[in-house]
Amino acid sequence: MNLVERGSHLEILDGLLADGLDGRGRIALVSGGIATGKTELIYGFTESVRDALVLCATGARAEQRLELGVVEQLFYSAALPGDAAARAGALLSSGTTTNQPHGADADARLVHDLCALLLELSRDRPLVIAVDDVQFADQTSLRVLLHLQRRIRSARILLLLGEATGASGTGARQAHTVLRDEIVRQPQSRHLRLTPLSQDGVRDLLARHLGTQAAAQLDEPCHALSGGNPLLVHALIEDFVAAGRPVTDHGVSETVTGDSFAQAVFTCLRRGEPLLLRIAQGVAVLGEFGTPAALARLLELDSRTVQDLSRTMNEAGLMDAGRFRHPVARAAVLRDLDPDDLSSLRLKAARLLHDDGVPAVDVAGHITAAERAPGAWAVPVLRDAATEALVRNDIGRAVDCLELARAACQDDRECTAITSTLTSVQWLVDPAAAAAHLTQLGTAFDRGLLARRQAWGLVRALVWFGRSDEAAAMLAELDRPDEVDSATATERQVTRQWLVHVQPRLVARDLAADLERQRLGTLASVAAFGVTPGAIDGAERVLQSSRIGETPLEELIGALQTLNHGDRGDRAGYWCDELLEEARTHRAITWRAAISDVAATVALRRGDLLSAERLARAALGALPAPSWGVGIGSPLATLVQAATRLGKFEEADAHLRQGVPQAMQQTRYWPQYLLARGQHHLATDRLRAALGDFLAVGELAGEWQLDLPVLLPWRHEAAQVYVRMGKPDRARELVGEQLTMPGATGPRIRGVSLRVLASASDTGRRLPMLREAVDLLGGLGDWYELALAFADLSCAYQALEDFDQARVAARRALRLAKSCHAKLLQEHLQHHRTATGGLDFSDGRDDGESLAPLSAAERRVAGLAALGYTNREISRRLYITVSTVEQHLTRTYRKLNINRRTDLPILANPGPGSGAFPVEAGPGVALPGDRLL
Repeated sequence: MNLVERGSHLEILDGLLADGLDGRGRIALVSGGIATGKTELIYGFTESVRDALVLCATGARAEQRLELGVVEQLFYSAALPGDAAARAGALLSSGTTTNQPHGADADARLVHDLCALLLELSRDRPLVIAVDDVQFADQTSLRVLLHLQRRIRSARILLLLGEATGASGTGARQAHTVLRDEIVRQPQSRHLRLTPLSQDGVRDLLARHLGTQAAAQLDEPCHALSGGNPLLVHALIEDFVAAGRPVTDHGVSETVTGDSFAQAVFTCLRRGEPLLLRIAQGVAVLGEFGTPAALARLLELDSRTVQDLSRTMNEAGLMDAGRFRHPVARAAVLRDLDPDDLSSLRLKAARLLHDDGVPAVDVAGHITAAERAPGAWAVPVLRDAATEALVRNDIGRAVDCLELARAACQDDRECTAITSTLTSVQWLVDPAAAAAHLTQLGTAFDRGLLARRQAWGLVRALVWFGRSDEAAAMLAELDRPDEVDSATATERQVTRQWLVHVQPRLVARDLAADLERQRLGTLASVAAFGVTPGAIDGAERVLQSSRIGETPLEELIGALQTLNHGDRGDRAGYWCDELLEEARTHRAITWRAAISDVAATVALRRGDLLSAERLARAALGALPAPSWGVGIGSPLATLVQAATRLGKFEEADAHLRQGVPQAMQQTRYWPQYLLARGQHHLATDRLRAALGDFLAVGELAGEWQLDLPVLLPWRHEAAQVYVRMGKPDRARELVGEQLTMPGATGPRIRGVSLRVLASASDTGRRLPMLREAVDLLGGLGDWYELALAFADLSCAYQALEDFDQARVAARRALRLAKSCHAKLLQEHLQHHRTATGGLDFSDGRDDGESLAPLSAAERRVAGLAALGYTNREISRRLYITVSTVEQHLTRTYRKLNINRRTDLPILANPGPGSGAFPVEAGPGVALPGDRLL
């Protein structure tokens, strides 16, 4: 026998046995917490007995009503002499025969006769009587043991009893207590108390199964998890072995808690008092709030019982200070509960904790875990908890709280407010899920239950999903400038400004007046009046004060588009980076998708085709197509444009074959989509199809009063088709109209217009227009458009037989095209070189040599400026002020004897330490660095 930390107990039992063999009867009571090794000690000892007759029995809760059940086990546990066996059988039969009438005297005689038989057996041979779990023995058997222990002082008997503390059967508790009290006061008895294993004992047990090295590293965590309970330690060993954790010279993995540990916890709980498991269930439900007082109220028990049984679990190592030692144990107890019982307990616990003033977020945790609608009392608790969950970026928890609050709410107006909030929260992660509430909210609006501030958000949601007729009906009721509070007035303004350039049909009747009221602070005002300080400052203010879940997404997107279309791509890119990071932090998937879409358009306008493609794909991948609603046209259009310019025509075709909502044709996303499709048709020589798309955009722009080149630049696109068709007059007419329209004085629209106009003009008139176009586009940092302008400028110089200038312009065009990965443009430039008799784009000169007079700082600034970076971008990327950039450029112009940045040479092969190109770029304004050449 090799028991851990039980050697002293075995020595005591051996001594008692020796006394018993000498005719000095002894009694041993072994007490221990649940599963602390009591049974193992008793039966390990009895198996070692050689010179005595051993009779064994075990009490069981299920057999407490079976009278003489334990005594019967004793007599049948070993082979008795023939006459003794016959007498035992007769006595047991007389005592267990059903309906046999006998009074107290007859019972006492039966008990006396059974004890007498045992004493007679001990005269022939020493007797060891072992009864484990005596607390579960039936009452008659307990009376026999009580009678016997008074008569063994001179008998050759060792009476060995084992009891689990805190696990008495309710029916026999009084009789067991009497027996126990009698035993412990007898001089011939010894009371052995078993305690959980120490950390050294746990290490010893681990070493026997896992080896000394593993034991030395696992003893501390195993002791902490098991509390020294041998059964739990064995379970941890089984889980460790089952997990296949290696034991090497470098150490072992951490402890493992699995099925064996969970089952061992259950075994311990079921061995004890029936209420023990119920107390454990209450602790599992209440968690950190499981004080004895709270448990007593939850389970409707007296505090003394709760305290006693809690102490029993602590002593058994199941818990520590009234808490489970490991979440696996708590989860196992909860899993064993009947689902309905568990839900009821959780709701009851929630109400108790609420009454005790526990924070709403903790109370709500119990309510949501119940997965059942609580009473109306819980509605404010759940709404407060949802607000706190949003602060912690736990959108899933906020949705759970709001859904339960709505189910429990009994007031129609409050229920409508909750549904509106729930819709807004779900919109952050899945607009399609939020759409399920739109009809209900529309009905509530008709009944006058939806607040006007929330109604404006409903209008935007209806438009998002193409339900324009419902949105129009609501606008007819809402669109009155008589709002009484600033929040509602702000919602009205945001909605109308968004509708102006998304669903103009709904507000076109007073577009001009609306634009005037916007104080030049939105995308529509930029489109109508051009870039103004007021427009840019207004957009910056919106972005600086934006908060996810508070600022309407439509207002934020409008501000980003204002910067982008207002030729502030660097600022738009910066804010895209910032907001994408915030969206990731807040787990706001819809925001991330929408901002990625804007970032893709920013990258496209910067000529960063790879980033545009990547970001557009990311936008489409973040949300399923149904959640995009009519807005899916925007990332699709960007993806088609990027693929076309990258020369991925088959991919662009595949994107165009993707289905889009029919309702999208009533929004600005449709002409945006048509422009992208038309560009693809033009690039693949389907001129008539391209012209049809561009002219269709023109018709819609006129119908919707959005015929503004900043928003829908269809004229110069159609003009390019007319040039290819041999109709330069019509091309010049369209571009001429565009140049006179509102907002056309901006550098992008004017630069592109002049480039297209030059292609439709006589050779002698092209040069000045193209030089101005290069100047305008170079200041924007749009590599693709700048490459097109340089390509056309090279052709113009070539036509004028100015081959040196043609060569410089062509080199710049080719290098910019390569940096953009614009395959189609590269092929065009290579074809141009062949068609002109092999024009050498390099002519043996090294731009690095031309930059030799410059300092290292001036080379870095000049290198970026030559590629089209703005002064602001250069200052941000090189961590210097704008003023320093301007000073470096001024000295560079003087040293190189040039007058403008477009004459700056481009480094052919900048080294990694030159600093001429950025090493990194964010997703909003990512510009290729070392991939340029």
